[in-house]
Amino acid sequence: MLRAASGTKSLERNGQMYFEDPRSTFRLGDDHKIMVEFEWTGPVGLHHFQGMWKDPGNNVVSVGRFDFTAQNSPFAAYFTLLIDETAPTGIWGIEARIDGETAGTYSFEIVPADAPLPAAQPAPRVPPTTAEVYKQAQAATVFVEKLDEKGRPISRGSGFFVEPRMLLTTFENIDGASGLRVLFPDGRSETTNQILAWDRWQDWAIVRVNAADVPALKPVPQKSWNVGDRCYSLGISAGGRTIIEGGILGDVTQPRIGERLTVSFASEPSSLGSPLLNEFGDVVGMLGGELLPGLQNSEPPSQGGTDSLPAPRAAMADLAVPILSVKPPSTGQAPSALADLRAKGLFLRPLETNDEVAFATLSSGIDKRDGGPGMPRDWRNQFSLSDRQMFVFINWNPKRKYKGVASVHFFDLDNKELAQSSALKVNLQPDNFTRTYWTVPLNTFVPGAYRVDVYLGDAPAWRQYFRITP
Repeated sequence: MLRAASGTKSLERNGQMYFEDPRSTFRLGDDHKIMVEFEWTGPVGLHHFQGMWKDPGNNVVSVGRFDFTAQNSPFAAYFTLLIDETAPTGIWGIEARIDGETAGTYSFEIVPADAPLPAAQPAPRVPPTTAEVYKQAQAATVFVEKLDEKGRPISRGSGFFVEPRMLLTTFENIDGASGLRVLFPDGRSETTNQILAWDRWQDWAIVRVNAADVPALKPVPQKSWNVGDRCYSLGISAGGRTIIEGGILGDVTQPRIGERLTVSFASEPSSLGSPLLNEFGDVVGMLGGELLPGLQNSEPPSQGGTDSLPAPRAAMADLAVPILSVKPPSTGQAPSALADLRAKGLFLRPLETNDEVAFATLSSGIDKRDGGPGMPRDWRNQFSLSDRQMFVFINWNPKRKYKGVASVHFFDLDNKELAQSSALKVNLQPDNFTRTYWTVPLNTFVPGAYRVDVYLGDAPAWRQYFRITP
């Protein structure tokens, strides 16, 4: 048995009962019904329950019986005793049995009609209904479109207001943007380039938006979640918001990126930045939290590879940034422009010409066949210094004519460029597959994780993360 409680008035939320008047003393004449709830941890499945009510003389005066199929553990059940003015006063009890075995006892007191009652216990906080959680979250959550220098949308994510004019979203949702367009639930839109606070590694950013009429969600004031807790978020269906119900599956902390929650929600990338809510509708986190900065703005590893690094999420939002990791700006703090973050080297350039790439990968070798330009021997993103070299392979499928050069650039995880290859001449014709590859000696790297960008001219076309081991 985990707990037991009693009262006379109750309501149900999400399969759990809450007493509106929690107490263990009842008075003849005023109270005509006593309810006792038990909660247990135990095996799921069908169980037979008995509640044996005992008067002050320890005599069994009533037995409640029912069968119940527990879908989850822990599970709860309650028993009800009806009393009138003739009920004996004193200390009563109830013995709960499950499948014939004693599963807990609980004591309470019945006092005479003229006896004073002890001070009322504070009523527990009752969670809102699922519909109420959805309404509140949907009103505060917006779409965040990342815009290029010409005002064209690059990608779409989500965000939600935590204070008036303060919109919380993932750093990935602003990374590389020249501007941001915020799309409100009522159909309005607003553009901004003002950032109040951010953390690239922890994957969050607070955007200044001049919309004081949008309600804000209430963050939890202190850590109050546990693995196994029920939680909610918002998904996307046919362009609109949906309520998602699930649970917190894990809670881990890693160097630099900080704490991450693992949740059971399956969602598309445009949901990243949506709130993660507890059963009361309070914010415990935000969907997102890439394990490498810029990962969502890279290509997934090619099929067949041995992946030592996480892949960008194409259909799963299974991580969340705890809200307590977000550090709000100080009062009166002036915002920074997106251009300021770019000048500091915090932004990755968007993949501006990725539609010219049919296939790309890193490989340990190139196998040439029939005198042709060759194909990659394998698909991987982990190499050892003993491999001595790796190959960057691109199979172009151009949509336009291009005669110029292509090059490879290498970066560390802080987005600092470390090296670049010599440029190779390319002559691309529409719908004419062309292959290009570079041989990269590994002795210029120390063990660690890196990023490689392939440029077509001066525009990034493909991006991948890789690791080098001793």
